[in-house]
Amino acid sequence: MEVFIKAAYSIEVEGFVINSKVINILREVNKTGSLNSAVSNLGMSYSYAWNLIYKTGCQLECPLIVSRKGGNGGGVAKLTEGGIKLLNYCDQFESDLSNFTGVRSITL
Repeated sequence: MEVFIKAAYSIEVEGFVINSKVINILREVNKTGSLNSAVSNLGMSYSYAWNLIYKTGCQLECPLIVSRKGGNGGGVAKLTEGGIKLLNYCDQFESDLSNFTGVRSITL
């Protein structure tokens, strides 16, 4: 069996740790244009995801997502400028971290 070793990181703002799920939600909203579709893809409840996004935005003093309730066609969600910056920063950091550590694995 091959075992992969990966590095992890945390994002902290004045003692508040941003949950990695927030970054995953931002990534999916950016891809799908819908919070409902994003959380469905991630296997999360809408209310749980919205609370994570809302609480994180409050801590950062910057909303991360703007949304518009939908009718027949459903709602629309998109990242704010702050949400885009946070997502881009995390994506770049993850890429840099991966390049630095490389793929590490052992076979058991």
